[in-house]
Amino acid sequence: MQPLPARPVFVVGSPRSGTSILTWCLGHHPNLFPVPESNWMGDFAVNVAIAHRIGAARNYYSILSAMDILDDELFATFGRSINDLFLRHRTDLERKRYANRIELKLEPSWIKAASTAAGPKTRWVDGTPEYSFHIYGLRKLFPDALFIHLVRDVRAVVRSMVEFHRVTGIQLVANEEEAYRYWMRTVGACLLAERAYGPAVLHRVRYTDLIEHPEPTMRSLLDFLGEPYAERCLDPLELRINSSTVPAHFEINYAALNPTLVQEATQLSAEVETTPQPAHASPPAADEMQAAFRELVRYLATQK
Repeated sequence: MQPLPARPVFVVGSPRSGTSILTWCLGHHPNLFPVPESNWMGDFAVNVAIAHRIGAARNYYSILSAMDILDDELFATFGRSINDLFLRHRTDLERKRYANRIELKLEPSWIKAASTAAGPKTRWVDGTPEYSFHIYGLRKLFPDALFIHLVRDVRAVVRSMVEFHRVTGIQLVANEEEAYRYWMRTVGACLLAERAYGPAVLHRVRYTDLIEHPEPTMRSLLDFLGEPYAERCLDPLELRINSSTVPAHFEINYAALNPTLVQEATQLSAEVETTPQPAHASPPAADEMQAAFRELVRYLATQK
């Protein structure tokens, strides 16, 4: 039996932008199942590139170059294997989710909707925010992957990031300035990918649209993914996962922040909220992403 093609979906964007809730919304679709934030595949892609660099370093004296195994083939082979593993172990994930549902704070109805009993579930959805910086490498592993850039107002994100530790005990950032800088980096990386690959590969979703206009937003999103509309995808929005519940009295201490940073972030946030994403892919932007990836691989390879 031929393995199913690898067509995963990655939800990217700044932490605290709603990536978790959108991942679970999509996971309610009969053909999509949500996986936990993986965190490792971005670095894995870099290591595959380093391995190919080593394995093809000496022309016909090195096995990969001697056998004409190009890096695209090596990447795609690993990507298919990862996809096959995920699909074969879906039921193990379902079993552990149900057994640990209280600790994971998961609604039983969500677990049921995300299970293979709810549909064929031939594709998986990963909402790791850090993959905003690894879109090029993930596309090498999964050439048919699609990406969703979920963007939220920077002020709301900063408030949520700073207060995240109060709810979870996990400190995402040390202070407001670090939160602003991290939002700028992640959103900047996603915007570059938007320009590089165009709307056929990466689809921008505004958090406000998801919350205020859920049905048309979800219809547009599922159309981008090539999946039929499923009303159940809206169910998680009734009970948002991983919500920080920032207290009403919380205020950002702007006097202690770099005013230029705040101005740049606020301006970029407004632009992303009010302007459409590029209508076409940009080869120069794609070249920029490729060059950055290759430079990272070159640097890390010399450190080994």
